Amino acid sequence: MKYFISITVLILALFSFKNKDPKAYSPMKLVKLWESDTLFTTAESVIFDTKSQIIYVSNIEGQPWDEDGKGSIGKLSLDGKVINAKWVTGLNAPKGLGIMNGKLYVADNMSLVEIDQKSGKILHKYEVKDCQGLNDVATTADGSVYFTDSKKGVVHLLKDGVVSTVVNGLGGSNGVFYESDRLLLGTWADSSLTAYNFKTQNKTVFAKNLPQPDGVEAIGNGSYLVSTWSGLIHAVDKNGKVELLLDTKKDKISAADIDFVKEKNLLLIPTFFRNTVVAYHLEIN
Repeated sequence: MKYFISITVLILALFSFKNKDPKAYSPMKLVKLWESDTLFTTAESVIFDTKSQIIYVSNIEGQPWDEDGKGSIGKLSLDGKVINAKWVTGLNAPKGLGIMNGKLYVADNMSLVEIDQKSGKILHKYEVKDCQGLNDVATTADGSVYFTDSKKGVVHLLKDGVVSTVVNGLGGSNGVFYESDRLLLGTWADSSLTAYNFKTQNKTVFAKNLPQPDGVEAIGNGSYLVSTWSGLIHAVDKNGKVELLLDTKKDKISAADIDFVKEKNLLLIPTFFRNTVVAYHLEIN
């Protein structure tokens, strides 16, 4: 009798699951909150500063790799209002951003630029030997700045005013995310997240099937968000399993170098040629 009841319950459960919308079982969902005005020309990267509560936006304002002096950095409030679309000007093709000790670091094509957050003054431009095309930036609590050269396929390190190369042989290194024991790197050649272990200095594939991985951010539960330049947002769990959360490719809206505000479960997406920043709330079931 118990056996019969158990089988019946199992059949009913399977039938119920089969007839429900599979999307309802996704552990995460993105809900759009706001989109800025179209004043951030060719918006490539965003970063939120928890101290000032300001979102910084890098504006290429020209061709992605041109040394044309048209680039700028803008400011945006956390509710999507433009503070200053061109707070710092005179850059070339600014992309990835990092914040450390009151300084904003910008991967500006052929140099890493250091900007004072209070004054907006450019304090230093770190030239990189044999540079081909700098892209993303990650800063650390110990005063290190990691930044990628996408065209050369390497990762550089700025430490105590000196630039060195720490990772070689990457297939189009774009996004970089720092953790205490490793770097997670979005590599375009193999559409993957590559993990570089600081201790062993080995590179391993952490997650596959991530076309054009651009920005990489931690959610805080062992998972990550990865943007695809052409307009996809994926979630990647601690085991490297990939789940698609957002697809704006059909609308020709890019998703470049993202930031994630953990305290608010807020995802910030620069839309590149759409010239805006879009905010989404990440709902985790």
